[in-house]
Amino acid sequence: DYVGHAPRPVIDGGYYTRTEENRPIIGPLPMRGLYASCAFGGFGIMAAEGAARLVGDHLCGAPLPPWADAFRVSRYDDPSYLAAFAGARSGQL
Repeated sequence: DYVGHAPRPVIDGGYYTRTEENRPIIGPLPMRGLYASCAFGGFGIMAAEGAARLVGDHLCGAPLPPWADAFRVSRYDDPSYLAAFAGARSGQL
């Protein structure tokens, strides 16, 4: 009654946020107390449960799985990690 006839909604695509190598960032950031779970590049729904568990483990100080470091933003401080992706065309799935 207040709006009248609203126009039909339109849903359009958007940008997929992702890192250059298409590996998300999950875990602590350089600022103390700040954590990230982002850059899923289109597979966020599939990875959400595992990402949430990993963030929770970081927050609670629980033991981390052996693969946890692969998702830290600090991986970009490692020259060998950067070299592994140098010259790669794209990590897009």
